[in-house]
Order: sequence, then structure tokens, then C-alpha cells
Amino acid sequence: MSTVTVSPKARTQNELWITRVFDAPRELVWKAWTDPEHMAQWFGPRLFEARNLTADVRPGGKWRNCLHSDGFTDTAGQWRTADLWQGGEYLELVEPERLVFTFHWEEGSGLPEHDTVITITLAESDGKTTMNFHQTFFVTEEDRDGHGKGWNSSFDKLEDFLAR
Repeated sequence: MSTVTVSPKARTQNELWITRVFDAPRELVWKAWTDPEHMAQWFGPRLFEARNLTADVRPGGKWRNCLHSDGFTDTAGQWRTADLWQGGEYLELVEPERLVFTFHWEEGSGLPEHDTVITITLAESDGKTTMNFHQTFFVTEEDRDGHGKGWNSSFDKLEDFLAR
């Protein structure tokens, strides 16, 4: 029997880690991640809105969303509109502290169509919530970095939503 190991450097290159602190109780941040009506308010980077968002939030349940934009500049500097479909499956829920689900871009999006796994942990202290976000495995650093920009923009929107 053989084993395969991944070097720490390769593991880091193929993983995305983001930590954010929100001025909101953990239960509200949890609800923002698990209630489709709340998700639709912030899910997606700035200049994109969540359309047709569905989420069956239970282990084995599916989620799906269309990121719609009336206009943005792509990586080649071209102005374009978009409907980018994404989705996945919920793998684990430990309310209100841990959420694990898959993520993939659907066929025809022009984006890498492999599954990644997202793990979110939430910890509350003094009425604020620390969110640790982990997404793995990316095929390229460019894909990882693109997701980093997109998720950080989404989390800026989440912060705005939680403040309301």
C-alpha cells in the first residue's frame, strides 16, 4: 500500500484562508449563512447580486445561486455583464458554530468547474463574531486568488448587511 503526501507549500498554495470579525452575535452571522433570504442580501461580490438563490440547508441538501452583474471589468480589462451559476452540497452543520459545503461553478460559466470544499467556523466573544473561512483545493493560485478577491468583497457586503 502506498501513501500520498502533499507538501506544506503546495497545500498552502491550493487553500484559501480568510478570517473576519463581525460586530454581530454569532447566531445572526449563522443565520446570514443559512437563511436563503438573508444569503440573498449579501452573497456575491460587489457589482453582483444573488438571483434565484436556493438553499436546502441540511447535510446532503443542495444550494444554487446565480451571480448577476449588469456590468464589471473582467481580468482582461473588458466591460461585460454576467450570469454566473454556482452551487454545491451541504456536508456538515453544527449550529451555530460550523458549516461545511461544496462549491463549484456550473458548466458554461467560463470559470474552473471543479468542486472545492468550504469550511466556516464561528466563535463569539463580547458580542462580536470571528469567522474563519477555509476553501480548498484549488487547481491554480490564480483561481485561489480570484476566489479570495470575490469572497472578501462578499464579506464586505455581509458586514454591511449585519450592520443593518
